Amino acid sequence: MTVRDLTPVPDDVAALLGAVAVPTLSAVLFARGLRSRFLHGIAPAGDAVRCIGPALTIRAIPVREDLRDAVARGEAPNLHRAIFSAAPAGCVMVCATGGAGHVSVLGDIMVTALHRNGVSGVVVDTGVSDLPAVARLPLPVFHGGGSAPVPSSAAVMIVDHGLPIGLAGVAVFPDDVMVGDASGVVCIPRAILREIAEAAAEKERMEGWILDQIAAGAPLEGTYPPDAGTKARYEAWKGRQ
Repeated sequence: MTVRDLTPVPDDVAALLGAVAVPTLSAVLFARGLRSRFLHGIAPAGDAVRCIGPALTIRAIPVREDLRDAVARGEAPNLHRAIFSAAPAGCVMVCATGGAGHVSVLGDIMVTALHRNGVSGVVVDTGVSDLPAVARLPLPVFHGGGSAPVPSSAAVMIVDHGLPIGLAGVAVFPDDVMVGDASGVVCIPRAILREIAEAAAEKERMEGWILDQIAAGAPLEGTYPPDAGTKARYEAWKGRQ
């Protein structure tokens, strides 16, 4: 199976995204009217949680047993294995099942294979098989159901990829950019990626300066959120850097 090429994240934008927290990105998106970009209920499987990459969208629907059994007999293609195997290096795989948290679409063997192939991360709304082992692997995996030893074929079947999907209340379009860290995952529309990355970097720079001011004894009132005077002092400080 051929999975269409995805657009890499430019190196300078990736550097900005790699230095800011997901809550900051979510706040910047929220301020611009995009209030449904954070994937609620999706948590990291382990400590290897920072990932950035274009979304390879994968869609699953409730299982139809005759088609599942045809796959098991080798009479129909196994789209689950085919799409996962064809995932391009650098992508973040985003698999939507409608929230089947009681089953898993991958475990430690598949995660190891995806990492070997250069996948940047995996986001699923299912559980994960072999969760303790997956948590120790270097590939960031975010999931919606904890440990789930039941295979996905008990409830869902993967049917296509490269189409818009809905996962955890978020619309994810192919080539949107997924950013994950210890707080969770946010989905950034590709068309405003640079704008959001630059604004988030500036927001964190300003908040770092504000934190230093508070630590040095500045009053909370007027410093955070910053009033006009605080903003002027920040701009003056920035100009000296």
